[in-house]
Amino acid sequence: MKLQTAMLADAARVAENKLYVFGGQWDRVYTHSFPATHAGLTVVLVIEVSYAEALRDHHLRVSLMRDGEPVGAEARGLINVGHAPGSTPGAPSYVPIALPFEALQFNRAGRYEWVVTINDEPVGTVPLEVTLAPGGTMEERADPRGPVIGDGPGGPWTA
Repeated sequence: MKLQTAMLADAARVAENKLYVFGGQWDRVYTHSFPATHAGLTVVLVIEVSYAEALRDHHLRVSLMRDGEPVGAEARGLINVGHAPGSTPGAPSYVPIALPFEALQFNRAGRYEWVVTINDEPVGTVPLEVTLAPGGTMEERADPRGPVIGDGPGGPWTA
């Protein structure tokens, strides 16, 4: 099986085996503060299923990851496609998929990615950069030494 198409969209629908994409092919979310909630997005995929792979169950998983670790959002399902009437023997089938995700939580800025696996084998990723918008604010972690009062010849002073 091959991942032929993968993108993020504002919305997408599959109807009569056709894919309708609205606001597609972007990779960046801007926010004014963290933690942030993104109202919604859709992961859009087109999977090529070879003739020999048809008529069997294939396990699909799409997970949001950061630095190789899952961060919560995930979709799982089965792909089982037959041969379309009149199709040429040996011809692949194409399966359009639209996976909507709502109220996504991001605790910090950075590079995220939607990892697509079929039968527990990675077949592709869809990048997503979450970044602070110009003029936004981000809470900084406190200095473990305590608040810095001043800086002099001996280094920073702590309270």
